[in-house]
Amino acid sequence: LDWSRRKKIAQGTARGLVYLHEQCDPKVIHRDVKAANILLDEEFEAVVGDFGLAKLLDHCDSHVTTAVRGTIGHIAPEYLSTGQSSEKTDVFGFGILLLELITGQKAMDFGRGANQKGVVMLDWVRLFLFLWML
Repeated sequence: LDWSRRKKIAQGTARGLVYLHEQCDPKVIHRDVKAANILLDEEFEAVVGDFGLAKLLDHCDSHVTTAVRGTIGHIAPEYLSTGQSSEKTDVFGFGILLLELITGQKAMDFGRGANQKGVVMLDWVRLFLFLWML
């Protein structure tokens, strides 16, 4: 995809998440933001889809505690450790989606070469930031 289409997909996804988190009452926590759940029309307009794992959350509440669900590589670390899902866990998934759009790699297949096992994208980002800070 060219950069303008990638940007359009990112913006459409962001608008969809803002709608779910800020404009719906009760707000919707998607819990599985990933490329496969972003539907595209022929103009590459993005629509957030597949609400099979979604939870409703009253605007007064900060999170919902649930059994952890989602796709490996897209689940926020704090959600894995606490079982508490919020808008922040969706934003984490959106961040991974942005990295996929920018790099053209899947979150779990990132760095996979002919003889490599592959690196989870988040681990690659952590290593990159660590090396950049040296």
